[in-house]
Amino acid sequence: MKLVSTSNNNNRRTGNQPRNTAPERRPTPPQSNSKAPERRSTPPQNSRVNRVPAPTATNGANKKTAKPVKRKSPVKAIIITLSIVVVLAASSFVALGFYVDSLDTIFPNVWADGFNVSGMTLQEAVAFLIHEGYENNAEGISATLVFPDDTSFTVTGDEVGLSFNAMEAAVAAFTFGRNDSFFRNEIQYIKSLFERTELNNLSTPHYDDSIIYILTAEYTEKFNDTVFSGSMDRNEEYISIIRGTGLHPALEDKVIELALNTLKQAISAHDNITARYVQDVNDGDTVEAQIYELQLLFERIHINPVSAYWDIESLSATASSSGRTFDLSQAVADLRSAEKGQQIIIEIETLEPAYTQEFFESMIFAHKITSSTTREATGIANRLGNIQRAAELINGTVINPGNEFSFNTVVGKRTADRGFREANTIRNGIFEQGIGGGICQVSSTLHDAILHTSLEVVERSPHGLRINYMPVGDEGTVVLSDALSRSLNAEQRREALGSVNGRRFANDAMVNWGTNDYRFKNNTEFPLKIVATVTGRNLTIEIWGTRLDEDNNEDKSYFVVETVILERFESQTVEQLTDALPEGTREVHQGARGQFGYRVETFKLHYSEDGELISRTSITVRRYNAQSQIILIGTAPVVETPPPPTTPPPTTPPPDEPGGDGGDSGGGTGGGG
Repeated sequence: MKLVSTSNNNNRRTGNQPRNTAPERRPTPPQSNSKAPERRSTPPQNSRVNRVPAPTATNGANKKTAKPVKRKSPVKAIIITLSIVVVLAASSFVALGFYVDSLDTIFPNVWADGFNVSGMTLQEAVAFLIHEGYENNAEGISATLVFPDDTSFTVTGDEVGLSFNAMEAAVAAFTFGRNDSFFRNEIQYIKSLFERTELNNLSTPHYDDSIIYILTAEYTEKFNDTVFSGSMDRNEEYISIIRGTGLHPALEDKVIELALNTLKQAISAHDNITARYVQDVNDGDTVEAQIYELQLLFERIHINPVSAYWDIESLSATASSSGRTFDLSQAVADLRSAEKGQQIIIEIETLEPAYTQEFFESMIFAHKITSSTTREATGIANRLGNIQRAAELINGTVINPGNEFSFNTVVGKRTADRGFREANTIRNGIFEQGIGGGICQVSSTLHDAILHTSLEVVERSPHGLRINYMPVGDEGTVVLSDALSRSLNAEQRREALGSVNGRRFANDAMVNWGTNDYRFKNNTEFPLKIVATVTGRNLTIEIWGTRLDEDNNEDKSYFVVETVILERFESQTVEQLTDALPEGTREVHQGARGQFGYRVETFKLHYSEDGELISRTSITVRRYNAQSQIILIGTAPVVETPPPPTTPPPTTPPPDEPGGDGGDSGGGTGGGG
């Protein structure tokens, strides 16, 4: 890259013309108070003069001859005079130095970026510069760039919002001559009395260089369009290139660098600076330049398609658009292998979006992705009512792409005023009455459905005991592990499998307000909807969404959940005294009738539409404790009972089916079941 700069001095700013200022203040050296002593050549008038008679020849022989008077040397007088002058000059110089040191104004004849600020205080200089428009004085500042085809563009100081800081300029002018030693500062002050000092570029310029980037990109593209038109032709369908012809395209980053440097020079000179973009290329074969042209053209032509997606704000599909491109690698290879002057044709391809808006909208909730049905086995009205209430609350819930479903968030706290009733829940391994008993059947049914998809389970807790309302699995999906099967005889194997009746009991999900939640994530590109219904005593939960394969056809692959029993734990019988029963009475505790425990591993099997196994993935290994059978033994004294009433007493509801409730709430309130 070569930079050729020219300066137009006709527009050089000299700042505002020097203002008419008061006569320069020149300090008068202080006068010395010392005076030389006056010499008096005549005696005072009142003094007496004793005259001595001159000696005579008669008496001179008897007396001594008088000594001659010595005259003072003129050299000594000159030295004394010069010494006095030197002392006076030195005193004056030192006094001037102290004067300069205490001066609170700018030195004489000092100009700040073309503005005369002589003799002003710092505050006066700032106010003067602002008043004279120093901070916004971008007039006459511009940078012009000329391309090889003589097209050009100019950016001015006003266009980039060029501004200066008056305080910076005033401080620089004020500190001039004050940053050196005591005597050097004094000498600089004396120089300023007799010569003008020009201080330039005192303030850091501030401007918005984004304008330069915009203009550079615009004019570089225009120039390159001219370059391309000389060597290639294109339309919507193809690009035609003739090898070895055309100009060389401009490099945008180089043009930007040149434009920025030129503007900096213009600001420094306070003038218009013109620079020419000169290409440093060989005059030989231009194939490399044409390859670079192709790369630039690819960046301009290539447009990625925009696929529609589900907007969670508007709850609708967004607009889609097609894209376009060409095979850059193949085009470069063809250009390199072509002969000089040979024509090359490159096809422009249309890129279709993965989903158009129309197709996306037609696919919303188009497929039933999964479903699961469980049956309320006890027939207790309160428990069925809780199931109906929870199903009602989750029914119709939409989970947008990337979002999570939270059972506790949607269903809310289980309280009587929200429509929940008392029914069996599991507390510390025993079935007891609690508000919301039965809703774990809803969360478990939902989890069983989710396990038959590729959706991501975020949070799930199993029950402490095995539950019996889960649906029966496909044949061969509830099995004993090889190790467990070998350790049991045939009768024990039948008993182990018979006790679970082929149910997917390990697909349960226990919920409890404040402690245990059930959450899953919509990891698809489409929204999902939960449809929950209760018909009679059957609860059905369906997930509706979109299942597409790579060709945007309905994905008909499917999932199977396999439960492998690894261990079985025997149930114990425990006797427990109670004063709630008459002495000698024995009966089974209705909340602890005993059941086997298991340790199980759950697998998810993915099959193709044709039944070919795609994958088998272990989901989890869980333990379900055995429940001891509690025999209650009465200790209350036997009392005589009154004769039976003439009318029969009302019948009590049948007890819950053993193990039929869910929800091991661990002693908390609002547990599931």
